[in-house]
Amino acid sequence: MVIAFGNIKPGTGKSTLLLLLVSYLASKEKKKIYLIDMQVGGMLGLLFERSAILEHQLPFEYYHCDLSHFELLYARLAAENDAYVFIELPSSMHDERILGVILKLDLLFCPFCYDRPTLNSTIYFASLAKRIKTDLSLVFLPNRIVSSAGYEFKLEIDSLLRQISPLSTGIGEHIGFQRISSLKLDSQLIERYCATLDLIYSLYLTKQA
Repeated sequence: MVIAFGNIKPGTGKSTLLLLLVSYLASKEKKKIYLIDMQVGGMLGLLFERSAILEHQLPFEYYHCDLSHFELLYARLAAENDAYVFIELPSSMHDERILGVILKLDLLFCPFCYDRPTLNSTIYFASLAKRIKTDLSLVFLPNRIVSSAGYEFKLEIDSLLRQISPLSTGIGEHIGFQRISSLKLDSQLIERYCATLDLIYSLYLTKQA
């Protein structure tokens, strides 16, 4: 199963949410898990370097791969039966080779925050991805939700996004995300969002498997 996280807007939490879901799955299933980082100078690469220094044993295999080498890496990993392949997509959609990546996806998560610049980028990205692969399963994932904040246009935004694809339960803001120091997440951070991750797993991952 090939699952990606993507949005052309930086700062939507693609890396942290991908890592959260990967870590959750590693604790829940015995399948092989691969993580492909396609961002140039992204957060996952930095965290992987720290993991190596700290000699952390990770429950998945990490690869950094640009668009020019993706097909070779994908061919190798696709030979594995019954495995999860997670991809953090590059932010830019201007390279035509991104089409080949999106066409291979079974599921695409699109994290977003409730602000106007992010909304415009999210709609553009999701619409383009659905044009590339019309039957693509895409899920919008609200992120960095502050419980005490009043989101004036939340209902209108949710209604607009649901015209394109389903909308998942949101992920609340937490200081733990700012303290991630390697690819090995604190188990308490996973446990905090276990109910939301269980719901995402049952609604979207098991149906694609």
